[in-house]
Amino acid sequence: MLSVSDFGKRALNKAQTRLKVLDAVYRLSKTSNFRDLKVKSIAEETGITEMTFFNYFQKKEEILKYMMGIWALDLMALQHHNPLTGEAAIRRVFKHTAEQVKKHPRLMANFVASLLTSEIDPMANVIEAADRFLLHPDAPELYEIKIPSGNEILMQHLAEIDSTRDHTRTLLHLASCFYGDVILADTAGLDIEMLYTNSLDLILQNDT
Repeated sequence: MLSVSDFGKRALNKAQTRLKVLDAVYRLSKTSNFRDLKVKSIAEETGITEMTFFNYFQKKEEILKYMMGIWALDLMALQHHNPLTGEAAIRRVFKHTAEQVKKHPRLMANFVASLLTSEIDPMANVIEAADRFLLHPDAPELYEIKIPSGNEILMQHLAEIDSTRDHTRTLLHLASCFYGDVILADTAGLDIEMLYTNSLDLILQNDT
């Protein structure tokens, strides 16, 4: 198993700072909308200068992409420790996401809004090896592999249900509820886990 000594001090320091920036945004988002947050405020909450902030994130919206990269990494860790396939795996994806939404409802809603306005790229989730080590020191298998997008994760598990079918339509339905239910939960004050469960029951019953 890898240890701290396997990573350079500079790489670990950068990883720690990125995680501190994300933690600062988590705290600030409890009382402020992410769109209203200034980089200066995030930097001050983190304990770094505004100029230093841009050494880690080119723009504020990249923090949301980093957050979702960690979301995907955490899913991979769950799969590593407790492998699931097919429908069970798909339901865990949504359960894991619901937990994230409940912890940080405003941030998740802003992530979806940023996707709709093309402020962030929804595909590539780049999380450095040092960040992965700090988050999951017990899973070295995850440190170098490609982190898939949410669509790639869902398509993999759909293929596990039936590898002979074209699951494009089902994937579109799942993606619609993945993002749409987050907005509905935020605007209507509804329970995201209930929304996801109801949506999944309909989609998986009718499409698979």
